[in-house]
Amino acid sequence: MSDEKANTSETPDIFEIAKKPESTKPPQVKMKEWRKARLEAGHMIIIRSHFKSIFLIPMAIISLICGIAVTFSGTWENTWGLIWTFFFVFYMNIFIFEWNRAWTLVMLALSVMSVAIGFAVDSESFPVWENLYHWLRELQLNHSVQAYYFYAIFFGFCAFVSFVKTRLNYAVLEHNEMQIYKNAFFGDRERIAMLNPRVEVQVKDMVEYFHPFYGSGTVVVHAPSKTIVLDNVLHIRKIERLADRLGSVLNVRIEGQRPTE
Repeated sequence: MSDEKANTSETPDIFEIAKKPESTKPPQVKMKEWRKARLEAGHMIIIRSHFKSIFLIPMAIISLICGIAVTFSGTWENTWGLIWTFFFVFYMNIFIFEWNRAWTLVMLALSVMSVAIGFAVDSESFPVWENLYHWLRELQLNHSVQAYYFYAIFFGFCAFVSFVKTRLNYAVLEHNEMQIYKNAFFGDRERIAMLNPRVEVQVKDMVEYFHPFYGSGTVVVHAPSKTIVLDNVLHIRKIERLADRLGSVLNVRIEGQRPTE
């Protein structure tokens, strides 16, 4: 019993230690456990920069749904083809264009104007929406079941490559330093000393930012010796809140009281 009590007393409470901003990893604690404790305490941020292919996950899911739907229903092939084409065009626009604020507002205004004009000129002699519906039906944009499954596998593989990349190349931001992992599987790491790190969040693409699954943007970390730019960072506002907390905790810790006269 005495040996068990001695062992438990020697085992440090990782989560209590990790709550202190100035704490460092105890030698007997594994890096995975220490990182988890620091993340929960809000004193560490892991920033992962993705490839653009991460935005193909919805296309993989949509392709799979269309393939299953066409497999089990002998009809509606053209409708499912239209749905797949609509989402394909949407996500290709994310890849091709950068939807900044001005461009997004202009396109939204043009879209609203086009719909308003369509309703204004729609009549029995010139049925705008009925003609549009028939034109879309005559396009025959249906695909085979094999094509849908191929698209699902291909898009899923492209997104998986981006996922693997973020597990090998990422940045860890703490109060006093930033660690940049390059090919982390082989242990390549660059450590940059930092004091009160300044993190800038940039929203360059409004579609990527307002996407319900991603909310992505660019993170710029201004270190004393260099500036690190990380593109396609998911859930950018969450990263910003954590970075603000990281900086505020550091400010409280390093600011001393002014000497009284």
